[in-house]
This record gives sequence, C-alpha cells and structure tokens, in this order.
Amino acid sequence: MMRRMYCWLCLLVCGWSFALLAAVNPSPLRASQQVLSADLLVRIAAEDNWPPFSDHNGRGLSFQLVKAALAPQGYQLQLTPVPYARALHLTARGKTDALWNVTRQSNTLRDYVLHQTPLFQAASSFYYAYQTKPYRSVADIPDNTVIGVILGYEYGDLYEQHKHRFKLVEVSQHLQLIQLLQQQRVELAIFFDDVLQWYLQQEPVEGSLPVRGHLNHVSDIFVAFAKDSPRSKVLAGALDQGLAQLKQNGEYQRLLQLYLPQGQQVPLVLQQHAALSPLNSHPRGFTR
Repeated sequence: MMRRMYCWLCLLVCGWSFALLAAVNPSPLRASQQVLSADLLVRIAAEDNWPPFSDHNGRGLSFQLVKAALAPQGYQLQLTPVPYARALHLTARGKTDALWNVTRQSNTLRDYVLHQTPLFQAASSFYYAYQTKPYRSVADIPDNTVIGVILGYEYGDLYEQHKHRFKLVEVSQHLQLIQLLQQQRVELAIFFDDVLQWYLQQEPVEGSLPVRGHLNHVSDIFVAFAKDSPRSKVLAGALDQGLAQLKQNGEYQRLLQLYLPQGQQVPLVLQQHAALSPLNSHPRGFTR
C-alpha cells in the first residue's frame, strides 16, 4: 500500500515538473508563433478628427488603404483613436508603431520614417468669414495676422517657415475652427478642403459658411513610422509594395471612389467661393 502511494506521489511530482518546464520553456513552435504574431501586429495611433480620411474611430479612407495594402502580407492593424497632435507624440516616443495622415515635409522627414508612395494628396486653402483677401501664399500674409489652424497639423514647408510671424489660434476640432471664423475671432483659417466639405455636408452649421480663398498647399499624405524602431523600414517597404498592388488590381481606385466620389454635390462653401473670388477651382484633395 505504501509503495503504491509512493509511486502515485512520484508521478504527480513529475507531472507538475513537466508542466512548470513547459510554462517556463515553451516549445520552439509555440514561441515562434508568438514572435510571428507580434511582428505582424501594427499599432496605429489613428487620428480621430479628419473625415473622410480618418473619423472619430480612426477609420476612413486612410484605414481602408493601409489595411488593404498590408493584409495580404499577413499584417493586422490595431487602432488607438487619438487627436492628431497626440498621435504624433506617441509615435515619436515609440509608444506606437505609426500614425497616418502625415504631410511629407522637412520636419516629418526628420522625425519619422515615411514610405515612398503617398496614400493620396490633400489640398488646403485659406478660408474667410465673408470676403476673401488676395493672399496667394502664406508669404503674402502680413505679420501678426490672427490665423486659425488645427493643433499639430502640417500645412507645407512654406507655412513652417512663416508661421512664427503670425498669431496662431490652435484648436483640436474643425467645428471649433469654423465657429472661430464665423465669430471673426480669427482673420482667416486654413482648412483641408475635403475635410471642411465633409463637415459642412454632415454636420449642421448655423450662420455664414466659410468662403474659400487661394490654395495654400497640396500635401502628399503618408503613414509615418517610429524613427527608432527597427521594424519601421520593413513596414514602410511592405506598405509601398501593397499600395502598388492595389493600384494594379483596381482596388485603390475603388476605395477612392467610395470615400471621395467624383459626383458628390458641390457644397455651398464652394458656390460662395465661386461667386466672390476669381479663383474658381484648384486641385482636388486626392490623386486620380
């Protein structure tokens, strides 16, 4: 009897030992699967205030393009919706792998790793409360002009060179910026045209609508990867490869049409602009 109990006790101790060893030293197959899963997960600090490119959930055209480009290569996206300035900060600190909707200009090339092929282009313009002014570029705007912008946004290298001359009013939400312009608390505001158009079509805006002046800049829009991460160049290359495939198979064009249809109704802001300004049109905010 004692011998039988001793045998069972030995078997129980051995079982516990093997279980402990398996937990501490997982099989090579299981370990490789865990590493592979981590390598294929791409953490995105997704802007939450730039529809139709990136809405309050971080989803929109940017999400669809990046997902479609990377998914065939096995990558999965994990989104954290945050304001754009916060997304820049998180990625610069390496707290997340990347953010999207970044303009390719000198400071972003310095601080992040960008891929080669832009996701799309986005045009920004000068907007006024009632009447336009003849500013054809930020270089024409007088010193100490009060200008409304979105916190953290890039508006081109020329803007970066001249912004120190202005009194900037920086806000986080586009509806705030529209209200500042309506109340004439800023002399002009810079909006990305497609984004302002979306808000004017989707959100009820009381009072006068912004009047568009001259084009400020057409931005090439990219995904920016963390500069110090060894994965960033690999991910950037994979994104370029995926975008090329999307353009080849027609999926890229389909997604553009889905989020930025050519036949969408021209909003009143553009009608007012056409009536009040000799500048009737300029490049749309995406590539065709």
